[in-house]
Amino acid sequence: MRFGSREWIEALVAALNAQPGLGTALRGLGITAAVVVEADPPAWPRTVAAWAEQRGGRIARWRLLADEDELLELEPDYVIRAPYGTVKAILRGADAVQAALSGRVKVEGDLEALIRRAQHRGVVDAALAAVQTELP
Repeated sequence: MRFGSREWIEALVAALNAQPGLGTALRGLGITAAVVVEADPPAWPRTVAAWAEQRGGRIARWRLLADEDELLELEPDYVIRAPYGTVKAILRGADAVQAALSGRVKVEGDLEALIRRAQHRGVVDAALAAVQTELP
């Protein structure tokens, strides 16, 4: 499945919700979050944004946004933003925490709370490993 497509996000949400440690990883975090993958031509020609809401330790709702400006109305608790090249490197194993600390990944929201949950990175890694991903 092509990274960033509706089908890919749907599969990733299902894989995350199947992870037994997801509830623990989400405990104490805000309810909503968004991920913005910024344009990085030619491989990633336009910015893509997705929004999600967690409830009861699961991702309850999500949306692929038509325009990242929708985030102004949704006001998520967290916005995680990075150029496609950085996201691609993280998907291939680069350290996401180090990328955030170095400024390659920008986080709006409680960064300290996210860093305190770095030990739960395996939940995300396992979900990503379960989803067939085609990178441009």
